[in-house]
Amino acid sequence: MAQNSLTARGQPETGPLGTVYTTQEVATMLKVAQRTVQDWIREGALPAMRYGKLIRIREADLVAFGEVMSQRTDVSPSPTPAGVAQE
Repeated sequence: MAQNSLTARGQPETGPLGTVYTTQEVATMLKVAQRTVQDWIREGALPAMRYGKLIRIREADLVAFGEVMSQRTDVSPSPTPAGVAQE
């Protein structure tokens, strides 16, 4: 049976590695698509741990990622899909 990273009370998992989040939880917190979080992990921008097919992001890594992203001046939103006018 697949386990969710939330406890029965709806809180993120806390264990020896500290609090860990799923890619969906991180996406919700950062108000981006889950795919964007997965891309950041694949590119190496956001560290993550893999347990078989499960991917988890440590809270400490998420905080460090936020600090790095807030210092970047070249941060831009994802490219606009073809056919969509930019404002």
